[in-house]
Order: sequence, then structure tokens, then C-alpha cells
Amino acid sequence: MSVRTKTVALATAALLGAGAIGIALAPAANAAPYHGIDGGGVVTDDWQDEEDLGVDDYADSNATALWQTVLYADGAQWQDDDGDWHKFKKGQIDGSFGPETESATQWWQEHYHLSDNDGVVTDDSWTFAQRWLSGPSSGSVVRYAGDARPVDFKRVSGKYRVRIKGTGNWKNAYYDQRG
Repeated sequence: MSVRTKTVALATAALLGAGAIGIALAPAANAAPYHGIDGGGVVTDDWQDEEDLGVDDYADSNATALWQTVLYADGAQWQDDDGDWHKFKKGQIDGSFGPETESATQWWQEHYHLSDNDGVVTDDSWTFAQRWLSGPSSGSVVRYAGDARPVDFKRVSGKYRVRIKGTGNWKNAYYDQRG
């Protein structure tokens, strides 16, 4: 093999190798940014800039499960079609923002005298709720001191985690994922 052929072969191999590395790195470079409940620094300012949640906004998400955990902690109630009131129970923390979560959110907003009491979680609701956060303590635990009971979340690397009904595992509180 001539020197020229060896040089071309080596150059071709190097380019193919670089191309393979470029392909391998491309997905990581294009990975979607985290879209969930953020936290860093002092916990009492974690939630004031979060997205709206409601039947039309991130209705099926782990972020909704986090909000449902707040409702459960504060002893929220929801009203059924017959006008009867029911406690929001731990078993309802499923990440689905349906009529029961909407009604419980409206109850919660009225109970705490918030100006927005339409059942949609907005900046007012997030900002009010974050006042009752403390931590993080060992294991990255952040406690929400609810009126009915305290509940715990985890905050790891600036991302909130929540337990979802039926899984028992900690899940990132994504806006666009459930379960």
C-alpha cells in the first residue's frame, strides 16, 4: 500500500470515527430541558414562579400530583354533583387534575382567602403554599406543614420529587409526565 493510500485510509477512518462520536453526542446535546417543579436555595421561594395547573393546564402530570399532595395535607374538601362535601384523600393523589381536584383547589383557595378562587393553581396559590415549606433536611426532604398533616417531598439537584398513588416511588414533578 502506498503512503498516499495509507494517508487517505487513516484520514477516512478518523472522519468516520469523529462522525460516530458526533452522532453519539447529538442526542445529549439536544436533550429537552427539565420541565418540572424547580427548587434551589431557600425552600420558601421555590414555588412562586411555577406554571399554572388546572383542567386545561398540565392536567395529567406529576406536578399535579405534587399539588394534590398539598390539598391532602391541608385537609381540602371537594363537592360532588349532589352538593355533598368529601375530604380529599391520599388515594386521590394520582396526577390527574379532574373535577374533584378542581373543586378541592377552589375550596383551598377560598379557605385561605385568595383572590383567585376559580380552581386553577396560579402564582397566588403557589406563592401562598410555599410559605409552609421547610427544609431540606437529611435525604433532601422538604416538608410541607399542612393544616391537617405534614407531608414530605424530596428536592434533589434542584428538582422536586413526589410520591404517586400506586407506585410508592419518588418521581420527578414534571409538568408533562405522569407516573
